[in-house]
Amino acid sequence: MELSAIGKRVALEDAYEKVTGKLKFAVDISLPGMLHAKVLRSPYAHAKIVNIDTRKAEALPGVRAIITHKDVPKEEWMELWLNYYGRVIDDRVRFVGDEVAAVAATSIDVAEEALSLIEVEYEELPHVFDLEEAMKPDAPQVSPYGNVREPTIVEWGDIEQGFKGADLIVEHKTRAGSQQHAPVGLNACIATWEGDKLTIWTSAQSVFEIRDVMARYLKMPMSKVRVIGLPTGGSFGLFWLNNFHFIPVFLARKAGKPVKLELTREEIFSTVKRREICMTSVKLGVKRDGTFTAIHMKHYWENGAYGFKTNPYETMSDLWVRNLKHGKFEFHGVSTNLCTAGCMRGVGDLVQDFCMEQAIDKAAEKLGMGPLEIRLKNHSRAGDPQRADVPFYQWAKLARPEKTLSSSGMDKCIKEGAKAIGWQEKWKGWGQPTEVNGSKRRAIGMAVSSHCSGQRYLGTSSVTVKVNQDGSVNLFTGAGRMGQGMETTQAQIVAEVLGVPVESIKGTHGDTEVCPWSVATVASINAHQTGVATQAAAAEAKRQVCELASKELGAKPEDIDIKKGVVFVKGHPKRSIPFADLTAKIDPETGTWPTIIASASKSIPHSPVARFYMAHFAEVEVDTDTGKVKILRYVAVHDSGRIINPSICENQVVSGVLQGCGFALGERLVFDENTGQILNPNFTDYKILKALDVPDPEVIFVEEIDPVGTFGAKGIGEGTVCPCAAALAQAIYNATGVEFNAIPFTPEIVFRALRSGVAKDADESRYHVAYLN
Repeated sequence: MELSAIGKRVALEDAYEKVTGKLKFAVDISLPGMLHAKVLRSPYAHAKIVNIDTRKAEALPGVRAIITHKDVPKEEWMELWLNYYGRVIDDRVRFVGDEVAAVAATSIDVAEEALSLIEVEYEELPHVFDLEEAMKPDAPQVSPYGNVREPTIVEWGDIEQGFKGADLIVEHKTRAGSQQHAPVGLNACIATWEGDKLTIWTSAQSVFEIRDVMARYLKMPMSKVRVIGLPTGGSFGLFWLNNFHFIPVFLARKAGKPVKLELTREEIFSTVKRREICMTSVKLGVKRDGTFTAIHMKHYWENGAYGFKTNPYETMSDLWVRNLKHGKFEFHGVSTNLCTAGCMRGVGDLVQDFCMEQAIDKAAEKLGMGPLEIRLKNHSRAGDPQRADVPFYQWAKLARPEKTLSSSGMDKCIKEGAKAIGWQEKWKGWGQPTEVNGSKRRAIGMAVSSHCSGQRYLGTSSVTVKVNQDGSVNLFTGAGRMGQGMETTQAQIVAEVLGVPVESIKGTHGDTEVCPWSVATVASINAHQTGVATQAAAAEAKRQVCELASKELGAKPEDIDIKKGVVFVKGHPKRSIPFADLTAKIDPETGTWPTIIASASKSIPHSPVARFYMAHFAEVEVDTDTGKVKILRYVAVHDSGRIINPSICENQVVSGVLQGCGFALGERLVFDENTGQILNPNFTDYKILKALDVPDPEVIFVEEIDPVGTFGAKGIGEGTVCPCAAALAQAIYNATGVEFNAIPFTPEIVFRALRSGVAKDADESRYHVAYLN
């Protein structure tokens, strides 16, 4: 297939605005007469508000409105939503930093002073921070629905029979600490009321979810709630399904003026969302030839005070990566009095993969096999059954159709990555370094993973394409802009279908009053599902153009095509008219310009289902005198189907590798074990990897063209973090002979393990993943 726009390195649509500082984010929005909001937050991990007195704060000059739990409506249907995503100023606080009251004032300084004047009487309640302590029957109850969510259990085949058929059974346990999303952008929201109409400006992954919940909560028609989405400056899950939008809405209604709430970096770290602390165990049955016979995985999420794991969002990467006939997966969500945990890039898959990959490594070593051999033998292939969305169907009580995988390039990913890093020359065996120079030991490691290209149950994606009289094109979609280049990718799709230049296409994204309803920008859904909707809308617009041209060119619409901005008859290129001339022609019968507008709504099909695959390879150097791990080379090979824009996709992989390696080697939120408060809520104390800390990852794409996706494309962005920790842990093991089964493995942790000759096991690491000791 000859393509003109797809597969090309097109610059980001908003590149100029970004580099010149002209791109507007929510924090940049200012309205006439706008007030500024600040939030009073709980100093206790768990307490009941006995009394709250706001009279002194109300008397402060410049204060225009104050809200407490008494001003927030209680809706029964909303209770479950709020317990998942964070309650809106309740009379009970559940973590240090939970909302107590909010003030709107003429300046931030006045609002902050007003907070100091609010008098609150608390009744402190027992609290619990540790995941396993919270699971005990006598633990303090954090959630009104109980600390332990009803588990999600997915079972197929007969695991007992599967284990009986195994020659080797490996059991493994891992833990992972909590990571902060740490985007550059800040969370902010501006709300204004004009009569009974509400308008919200915010950086968000889903404007329609905000509108729909807000309208229902306030008992308003959706037509009277407008949410205007702005770029997020990176998100990784942080700008999805949050509760802070309600605060400026209530304050603005009470004050009668626009209100802006801009969270500080410390508030974002401590109160919005973070990756869950996790504990995972795997039991794996394997035959002598390396074939897997059965798997039993148990996964425990620490949700914090408000979190929605375990239903229905588990992605269960290992059900896609491995072709297993017998298995059982258990997911348990647990509430604690730590701040809210929720979705973050690689949700579910990252920590599951870390445990599973290490279990596979153990099995391979005991069987005398290498890492490549055992993985090539057991991964899923196109046409294999898939079960990863079973939890949703169970949760929704819906009949689930049989599903198969649409494509898999895992074989190519493993082989291409091994070739690129020089695996054959550098692999010396398990626990064997490739090179030793004094205290420095070098080795290689690898891991594989997979991630969804969206999920059907998340909803539909809708796109509208409008052709203007001058031949330029407008594209409208409700999807959120997170800096990942979605608007450029969609423009390339429209350009390819319509046969017009990419630069003639301008997108409008995330405005509920202008754009059609679209699912949230999550789960690597855009290139796949939103792309299919974009392609369909553009195809319908093209059909209308060809219908129009049929009169002008004297040919049937189906015999007309468009290339390079020219409309022509197939096989007769001289019978043509420039695209812009055609769309500018006035219809002599009506005296009007042609109206060319088309919309399409698409969902991911039931089957086959697209999944993208990856194999990551790392070469590291471990300094046994300091415990420092230096990444020497990193090769990331991805099967994301057809690559629509290589530059955008490469950036997605590079950013994911930095984020995944940062989590593995040092990123963790540190909690005070007495109060549960985060002790490193800023970029000074929370260290993330910088560009100079890691050599440029070598990115390789194996384009396994997918039969379902847009021009054969699949997802890419979210899964890029998933194999990193497992690949690095394997490389460190090969360099030192010491296994690390808890994330992160910081220089101090590595140093202590090398001194003792053994790392702490997963249970001994229970506290270091979250606390200082």
